Amino acid sequence: MTQTNENAVETAHAQIESIKQGIMSGDTKLTSSDLSKARSELEFAELREEAKKHREERADEEKRRANLLVIKKQLSDIADSRQAIDKRFTLFEKSLGDYLSSVVVHQKELQSVRDSLQNGGFLNGRMPGPIKDINTSDGREVVIGEIVAEDISPNETIKLLIENRLAQFNQDLRTKHT
Repeated sequence: MTQTNENAVETAHAQIESIKQGIMSGDTKLTSSDLSKARSELEFAELREEAKKHREERADEEKRRANLLVIKKQLSDIADSRQAIDKRFTLFEKSLGDYLSSVVVHQKELQSVRDSLQNGGFLNGRMPGPIKDINTSDGREVVIGEIVAEDISPNETIKLLIENRLAQFNQDLRTKHT
């Protein structure tokens, strides 16, 4: 029957105490060899217990190191992911700047057309809409064109775009975590 290391230590302590008690009680059959052997068994059991603890500590350390390697890999992936996000954000900033520059050009062109129409008497403060003139042959008003270009509100356009994308992002997150 095999004892655990802890039981072997307890048994060895008990055996030493029993031998000491026996000697103190006058048992002449007990010898110094019996006491030495019991002490030797205790020392051996304690060494085995210590060896077991060292093996467990080494195993725990190996597990800890393996977990640390996994965490390092995760942190590296996060850093890579963050770099990709930063790169996309830089592209977003540039695209947003390009968009806003285009809106400014559009607004200037539209204002130039408005000014020309207003100065030519074709516009009564309304845009978009039909451009009317007086037909010189019969004096009736006729539509000579229609303005379909409108002012662009970049704030509203961008806000709507971002709100829609964030709503989709949040929905995706909820879906992944359920």
